Amino acid sequence: MREQPIDKIIGVLLVFLILFAVFLQISTTQNTNKLKNDEIIKSEQYAQKIVRLIQLQTEGKLLDTLQENADLRIQLNEILEAFSTKQFQYIFLLAKDDEGHFRFILDGEKENPEEYGSIFFPKSERFDEVYHQGKIKIIKQHDDVEGVWVSLVYPFKEDGKTKALLVLDLSQEYAKYLNDFNSPLITVVKVMQFFLFLTLLVLIFIAYRYYRTRQALIKDTLTSAYTKYYLNEFFDRNHVGKYYLFLIDIDEFKEVNKKYGNAFGDLVIQAFVKRMDESLGKNAKVVRTVGTEFLIFCPKEEGDLTVLADTLFQTVGQKYYFIDQEMIRLQVSMCAINLPDESYSIQHALRFLDEELLKIKSHGKNALSILGMDTYDGIKYNDIDYIKEALEEERLICLYQPIYNTETKTIVKYEALARLIDKDNPEKLISPFQFMQLIKGTSQYIKMSKLVLSGVFRTLEQYPQIEISMNLDLDDLYNVDMMKLINEYLVKHQAYAPRLTFEILEENEIQDYDRVSEIFQALREYGSQIAIDDFGSGYANYRYLMCLDIDILKIDGSLIQELNTHEEHAMLVLNSIKNLADTFNYMLVAEFVSDKEIYNKVKDLGIGYSQGMYLGEPRPINEYLS
Repeated sequence: MREQPIDKIIGVLLVFLILFAVFLQISTTQNTNKLKNDEIIKSEQYAQKIVRLIQLQTEGKLLDTLQENADLRIQLNEILEAFSTKQFQYIFLLAKDDEGHFRFILDGEKENPEEYGSIFFPKSERFDEVYHQGKIKIIKQHDDVEGVWVSLVYPFKEDGKTKALLVLDLSQEYAKYLNDFNSPLITVVKVMQFFLFLTLLVLIFIAYRYYRTRQALIKDTLTSAYTKYYLNEFFDRNHVGKYYLFLIDIDEFKEVNKKYGNAFGDLVIQAFVKRMDESLGKNAKVVRTVGTEFLIFCPKEEGDLTVLADTLFQTVGQKYYFIDQEMIRLQVSMCAINLPDESYSIQHALRFLDEELLKIKSHGKNALSILGMDTYDGIKYNDIDYIKEALEEERLICLYQPIYNTETKTIVKYEALARLIDKDNPEKLISPFQFMQLIKGTSQYIKMSKLVLSGVFRTLEQYPQIEISMNLDLDDLYNVDMMKLINEYLVKHQAYAPRLTFEILEENEIQDYDRVSEIFQALREYGSQIAIDDFGSGYANYRYLMCLDIDILKIDGSLIQELNTHEEHAMLVLNSIKNLADTFNYMLVAEFVSDKEIYNKVKDLGIGYSQGMYLGEPRPINEYLS
């Protein structure tokens, strides 16, 4: 139940949608307010024009002119009425009398205009502020005046002094029109917000359920230790090479359940885990893998592996547990491993620990075993999944060991030797001897042979002056796809064939010599040579010489090594093989020439060609040719 990327994307999108909805609401509200502010600004310009018109009509003597000229008042009232639109509820002009009361001097109301000199009682003190300060004011009326949204109070000045106030009452109906201008968008925003709110509640609920479900998955209900699900999840995010691993199992726990009952056994397991937790560092984790088996991993910074493992072993396995007035002592089998820093697979490590724990239990139990890094490598290279992954990723290179003319000590050809590249340490090369038996008879062996074949032909193409010998097994010869691939290479690169020798390896006796002979003949038709490897041991015997058409004999290295231990007998055997090779005109190669003394004896025997660590170890071809 690991959180999938799509869940994170949905969460991020939801957050963006919520923010977008809030933005829409704010921007819509701001837009509506801007519309209102724009209308108020237009109203100020409107008021300015009205005042200028009245000033022209009264010739700068507003109060005296209006008092004396009733006809002009009627005319100006009609003008104010004409200025009235749906935007304005009322337009009128006020002036103060000697007692400081506001009185109507003009009124643009059509049906029931106020009479000249009628008293006006303002609902806001700001009317007086405008009169005395001579500055425009916008007065929010709220519900004080029916049908009025705001009042624009504009000072009417003569000779720099306020003589009257022009009042423009903007209607609530027009304010509603401005609000309704964005109402469809506001409705959409509100619906979106409501939907998003419900979605957020659903996601919160799902997140809560996910948390509860995940807790149930990653925590063991009995012991509160972590589960294997958490183990895999943890090492998906963290590098296993940075941790020590301990695998511990309570020995013969079935006897506890049998003697005291399962309920009592559960209490013992709980106490056991609690004691482990108390003895470990705060950064260590306890995982219940199965039954009474627990995996512990802790950072390497916690201390030395041996000290930590011994302390844990003594703490949980060598002390008594007091439970329900019963006193019992547990014995445990335990192993620990120090992984290389480059390690990457928790599954590999678990496999090593499982195998080691099984060994402990099969040898009497109640013991501690600590595995070092060399153990890790040995088991890792014998893991079919590891080798399969290496071949699928084509982490394979060919090294080349020279074959020398024994007399002149000059290189005549090179044997291609396959090596896998260690995933944790790319500078480390893995010899096939460490995994060959594991992949024999599987598709992985054929895959490796194909990779070697491809590498050899690339080298032949790159270095036209050299000859190369490559190994083939009976599995290769009997595999239709492999032989088809070899033929395709030979047909496509016929010029390389005379520089290529196929060394036949055999761990099983040839049952069908006729078939093998046909295969050899097909290979030799392109100009390639056939060599028999390890002659003189196993199944590589004299029958080969009678039934198969070959070119080269490579003497088994164990016979060559006998020159240092049983020289006399070895000389007789090797001399007989040399005579046989001379009779059949075979090229004879001595393998495993490991020191100068053996080399000199091989030379004395007259064996034409030599190969071994004394003459040259397997290296990249360019190191010999540079």
